[in-house]
Amino acid sequence: MAKQTSSPSTKRRLQNDAPVAGRSTSSVPINQPVSEPPSSKTLSRVPRQLGSGVSIASSSAPSPDDSQWARPIDHVAFRPRASATIAGMLTIFLAIWFSSLTSDSPTAIIVVAAASCFLVGTITIVHNLLRWENAESVYEKERSAAEIWHSKFLRLYSQWERTTSVLSHMTDGIIMLSPELNIVLINEAARHLLALPSDRTYLGRKFSEIIRIPEIIRAVKQTDADSTAAGINVEIVDGHTVRPIAVRINPMGTIDRPHMLLVLNDETERQRLEAIRREFIANVSHELKTPLAAIKGYAETVELAIEDDPEAAIHFISQIDDQCRRLEALIADMMKLARAQSGPDTLRIRSIDLHEIIRQAMNTFLPVAAAKEIELSVTRQASTDDDTEKSRCMVTGDEEALLTITQNLVSNAIRHTPQNGQIAIHCYPDDKGVVLAVEDNGVGIAPEYQERIFERFYRVENTRKTHDGGTGIGLSIVKNLVRALNGNIQVISSPGQGARFEVWLPSPST
Repeated sequence: MAKQTSSPSTKRRLQNDAPVAGRSTSSVPINQPVSEPPSSKTLSRVPRQLGSGVSIASSSAPSPDDSQWARPIDHVAFRPRASATIAGMLTIFLAIWFSSLTSDSPTAIIVVAAASCFLVGTITIVHNLLRWENAESVYEKERSAAEIWHSKFLRLYSQWERTTSVLSHMTDGIIMLSPELNIVLINEAARHLLALPSDRTYLGRKFSEIIRIPEIIRAVKQTDADSTAAGINVEIVDGHTVRPIAVRINPMGTIDRPHMLLVLNDETERQRLEAIRREFIANVSHELKTPLAAIKGYAETVELAIEDDPEAAIHFISQIDDQCRRLEALIADMMKLARAQSGPDTLRIRSIDLHEIIRQAMNTFLPVAAAKEIELSVTRQASTDDDTEKSRCMVTGDEEALLTITQNLVSNAIRHTPQNGQIAIHCYPDDKGVVLAVEDNGVGIAPEYQERIFERFYRVENTRKTHDGGTGIGLSIVKNLVRALNGNIQVISSPGQGARFEVWLPSPST
């Protein structure tokens, strides 16, 4: 029987389709369609933890190297059909039998048999070649379809990874509930805000078994019943910390019993800022009402005494003038505070000699210090070259802001230093910048008050007994201006030992 032959291209395809080490060698019928995307059963087999800090129920995405459907077709095996072989053998048998009936010559029978074999072999080869061409076409279609599915899967998997990354890095807590109110998704922020242990599994469990907060449970059940959004505020006790939490519950979908999404937000910082705002408004109202009440009282007294007692009227007019000056100073400081809190956009930054700023402040407060018999001095590092010393205290800043910082620190020191006290102003280079320090030997500040003295209208208790002439926002102005100049401020003090305020400012070279 004649041997089957194939073209060079067919041989190359056969070689390419040969089994490779590490690859499955099981044959795939050429008429088998490409595998479909994974069903819900396939998805249920994937891990329930995907991405840092995000736990998700069985709807998690499969791995991109899932061999069930994501891998393109690599191998198509050829299986010759038995019907063609049987038909060829039957043809040869009939040809030989017919020749034996019509001729007694053995040579004729052999010739007929050989011709029949040649014909059958040729037909078989042609038939196989046609089938291989068809197999190649099917193979290419299957490979193309598989590659399309694989590309779509990788794109979906990439989107899934981005989503889980966003959920795991959110500061808001996210919880998703199924229609049966089982937890199907919870991120790390939600576990932290609800004070849930992070080493336990919560997926698939009843929400009411995990979250034992009656207000949240009632709100969830109400949303489940009427499919309307709800919002509540609760307090979560975590050890010694009471954390206010705002919970927003939203139904998801349009079906009869949709999923629910819970968003949890920590309200601690917002409530702190709200308390500061209320305190600020109350303090401003008090600071404004006090001099206004005094002005009104003095004005009424002047009206009654201006004819009977002119000297008393002059005294009360002087008091009215003092209260007006106090109001003027308060309004000016509030405007300075607003400017300081607006950031560096309102500042004119340039290189400034801090010694010149200190000289201006000294000229302003020397008479005030002398009235209290306080020694006010400036200390500098020893230097034989005035130009070198001047260059060492060059800073990058706004001239008006630097003057305000220096004047407020000196004024604060004078108010809290007793008679015959001492105040020293220091200026020296330090750590790629310049330090401005104002030091006194006054009453000092207890450690528990050292953070709060920079708050607006805050006064240490022992200085509240009598009015010290300040507006209560001078140090707050200093802190905000220093921050706007990219500097920092600290206080070193203890009760009865005086106080030292140090301001670090960047030099032009930094």
